[in-house]
Amino acid sequence: MRFLIEILIKYHVFIIFIFLFLFCLTLILKINPYNEANALNIFRNIIYNSKSLENKVTQYINLKNINSNLEQANCKLTEENEFLKFENNELKTYKEFARSIQSPQNKRYKFIPAQVENTSWALPNNTIILNKGSRNGIKKNMGVFNNNGIIGVVSNTTNNFCEVTTIISKYSKLLTSIKTNNGIVEEGVLKWDGANYKIATLEGVGNEIKISNGDSIFTSSKSKSFYEGIFIGTILNFQNKKSSNSHKIDVLIGVDFKNINSALIIIDDLSSEINSLNEKY
Repeated sequence: MRFLIEILIKYHVFIIFIFLFLFCLTLILKINPYNEANALNIFRNIIYNSKSLENKVTQYINLKNINSNLEQANCKLTEENEFLKFENNELKTYKEFARSIQSPQNKRYKFIPAQVENTSWALPNNTIILNKGSRNGIKKNMGVFNNNGIIGVVSNTTNNFCEVTTIISKYSKLLTSIKTNNGIVEEGVLKWDGANYKIATLEGVGNEIKISNGDSIFTSSKSKSFYEGIFIGTILNFQNKKSSNSHKIDVLIGVDFKNINSALIIIDDLSSEINSLNEKY
């Protein structure tokens, strides 16, 4: 105790200087929102970079069998698979859509492969951090998926990283379509109740729609962050709710959020044009 008091007496000028410096810095940030925003962005970058370094060290120590070149190739194959999917006889509904926007003359969508730096799956609102940011053209509300299905939507960006709010978040709502035995039906909203990271809930599907266990769930054409036909999951089980005249549906999510290493970020070249028109209504 005596030693601590001696240190405080000896360095009291320096301690007072640090205190006044932090106090003045706090006042500057609070008075000027622009400086506050820049400071928060710097702190966020520091946190994300530290998580990135931690992740790389962990991968090295644990000798993970993940090769970055193979991950890039896998992302490329997934991208190509998305284009080929429109030519599949089981998804004829999407052929016209593919011809209009996926042709070499008018390629609407681009895909940015990214590595997962950090992820959560046991929280009420789960996110992942990807190693692509605003300098790569990433913006808020861009859709994110991988070869297993939908992951989520970009909710925040820095220069080198982006934060993705996943579909296993209580804030997440995703418009869906269902591939039934009678064809594809544009119906339903996917939500998550926070109970199990592998299972989501599909709401708003009327009892008049005939569904079966194992039916596939895809993104809807009405989605703002995704194009139609990206896989989400399959119907695990369902019940008829007479009170609301709709099905209670549990969906087995395609993506395993506990073991996710890479993703594709969707860039829609026509998003600004569509948004400008939507603002008029």
